[in-house]
Amino acid sequence: MQMSKTRYALLVRLAWELRATPVTSLLVVPGHGEAVLWVLGRGGRKEAVLAVPRPDRWRLLWRGVELDVASVPEAARRIAAAVAA
Repeated sequence: MQMSKTRYALLVRLAWELRATPVTSLLVVPGHGEAVLWVLGRGGRKEAVLAVPRPDRWRLLWRGVELDVASVPEAARRIAAAVAA
């Protein structure tokens, strides 16, 4: 259960930071399963952002790239710049 809470908290932090960029995001929390953050790009394309545990720390996974959760604002800026392009 702790992993689910950590995952949810990281995705909420990222969604909050994305508000300032401005990028639209949708946090989906299914009744059975794990939270996923969807980011809307050009043309309404939805891209998933996952929070994944690694042996040394948690990471955000987006477009196959791992982003450091130590700097969620920087991760938000990178995502925003890419989806706007």
